[in-house]
Amino acid sequence: MTPLTVIGVDPGSLSWDFFGLNGKEIILDASIPSKEIIENPEKAISIIKTIDKIDLIVAPSGFGLPLKKVDELSEEDLFLTLLKSNLKEKNQLLGLGNVLKLIQKEKLPGVIVPGVKHLPTVPRYRKVNKIDMGTADKLCTAVTGIRDQIERFNFSPQNSNFIMVEIGYGFTAVLAIENGQIIDGIGGSNIMGFRACGSLDGELAYLIKNIKKKDIYRGGVSFIAGYEDLSLEEITLLAQKDDRTKMALDAYFSSVSKAVYGITSSFSQKDKIKEILIAGRGAEVIPIKKEITSNLKDIAPVKLMKSYSHLSKRAAQGAAFIANGLMKGEFESIVSNLKITESSGSILDDIFISFDRNNLMRDLN
Repeated sequence: MTPLTVIGVDPGSLSWDFFGLNGKEIILDASIPSKEIIENPEKAISIIKTIDKIDLIVAPSGFGLPLKKVDELSEEDLFLTLLKSNLKEKNQLLGLGNVLKLIQKEKLPGVIVPGVKHLPTVPRYRKVNKIDMGTADKLCTAVTGIRDQIERFNFSPQNSNFIMVEIGYGFTAVLAIENGQIIDGIGGSNIMGFRACGSLDGELAYLIKNIKKKDIYRGGVSFIAGYEDLSLEEITLLAQKDDRTKMALDAYFSSVSKAVYGITSSFSQKDKIKEILIAGRGAEVIPIKKEITSNLKDIAPVKLMKSYSHLSKRAAQGAAFIANGLMKGEFESIVSNLKITESSGSILDDIFISFDRNNLMRDLN
């Protein structure tokens, strides 16, 4: 059988990552600053097209959709993937949207994968009044974690049980994986991040009144510290001598701990949690890793999730593993068990707080 050629793409806050496999052989491993992709979306296509005869691409999927080919995406699908629109210039899409348009134009074999909310393995009652339970890239990172566990412990995907904590440049997310399936998630807009503010107090949201998309990306550790452009490493160094930055980090670690301890209640039995696997840029920063490990060790052993590449993040790796599994390759057992092909619904389902959905959709058409 000819080895499958697949590519996974992760559109991160700081970088876009590309990971390609031919069978198990790595044939693409690249990381490009997000700013460069936003300024020149064609660069993403150029990187993808360095690989010949691609069987499948897991395209940048944002909030995700029930599994869908990129060439079948409608304007409404693009909105639900991005969850942002400029109603005055609705034909102008930045970054992820432009890349998806170019994948369509180039007729590349791409699919959009679901976010956590689309998965049938997450009980409906956990989805009520939730949109961000974990974007599609978090699903992809979880796949890398499942592969890590089943290879280290030599068991089937159905025996994989862990909590995933992904500490990104902007956002932090927490997922619960039981029996190799995602059963719950707390997305990056609900936990304080190094850039993102996390969940807003309801009364504060009332006082802010007109909350914009940009507000979700602000208010986290770097903004509390007063140094918006510092790297994660620089923030941890500054916290050693600056009280305000230390307070910001303490607030962050508290937010993460509450999320992880909270999500333990989603498991059928807490003693099923075999490990806490940490991933993302922050997981590689020693002071952050040390503090997270200390705070969470009473739940389960904390371990850095294995990376299968030198450059691209675990989300891009997992995206490629999903592409392989969807094509019935070596990772089919992982992907089949996750029930990705059975994903359904919309991230706007089960929202019982009023908003003008009809007007929103009308403006997109």
